[in-house]
Amino acid sequence: MAIITVLHNQSFQDIAIEKTGNVLNAFSIAVANGYAVSDFLEPGTDLILPEEMEIDVDVLNYYASKHLQPATALRDQKVIEKRGIGIMKIGSNFKVD
Repeated sequence: MAIITVLHNQSFQDIAIEKTGNVLNAFSIAVANGYAVSDFLEPGTDLILPEEMEIDVDVLNYYASKHLQPATALRDQKVIEKRGIGIMKIGSNFKVD
């Protein structure tokens, strides 16, 4: 059993790819630590990596050789106001000249 520390913006999918080479292991990692796979992780959190996971050696070696540490879990993004034909209403927020 290994213990890893979550980096800023890492998701369970990022950790699974980096540490096992197989994104499907995200589910096992989440469950082993009492999380849902869709939960946001706080940087600095220690997680247990279960021993019984399928390892994709080729992907794992690629990430290790390039020193890649994926961190794709973005949150607190600014929401852009929806605009366009499907949203606008004539006479309300759409003007026809």
